[in-house]
Amino acid sequence: MRPPREDTKPWYKQFWPWFLISLPLSVVIASMYTINLAIQTNDGLVSDDYYKEGLAIHKDADSKARATALGITGDLSYDADTGAVMLELTKALTAEAGVLTLTLTHPTVPNRDQTAQLTPLDDRRFSGRVDPVTIANWQVEIRPADGSWRIDGRLNAPAATRTTVD
Repeated sequence: MRPPREDTKPWYKQFWPWFLISLPLSVVIASMYTINLAIQTNDGLVSDDYYKEGLAIHKDADSKARATALGITGDLSYDADTGAVMLELTKALTAEAGVLTLTLTHPTVPNRDQTAQLTPLDDRRFSGRVDPVTIANWQVEIRPADGSWRIDGRLNAPAATRTTVD
C-alpha cells in the first residue's frame, strides 16, 4: 500500500486559504465604500427640521383654503423652448395683487427647484420666465407677495405645456 501523499507547498501558495480570505475581505471593502458614500452624499429627501415643516403644512392648508374661498383658479402654460410662463386666472384679482411668485419644485432633486416672478399684464393674466426644466412631474405653486392665498398644480414637463392650478 502506498502512503498518502503530503502536500509540500506552503499555505500562501494554496488556492483555498486565499478563497476563504477573499470572501470576508470583499464584504469589508464593500462596507467601507457604502459608509463613504453615505457620508459624502446629501440625501435631499430627509429634512433636518421636520417639526417646522410640519407647522408650515398647516399654514399652507389655510392659504389653500383661502384661495378656494376666493374662487381663484387658472391655467398655466409653459413654453419649453423659451422658458416663458403665462398664467391666466379665471377670476380677476384686485389691483393691489401685484406680482405673483411662481415656484417650480422638482419631485426628488431640490437643487433643480426654481422660483420666478409673474408680472401682471392685466387683472387676469400674468407672465414670467423660468430656466428650461428637465423631464419630471413638477409641483407648481403660485402665491401673491403677501402669501395670503396659494394655488397649485402639477406640470409634467416637457410633455405637457399646460396645467390647471387651483
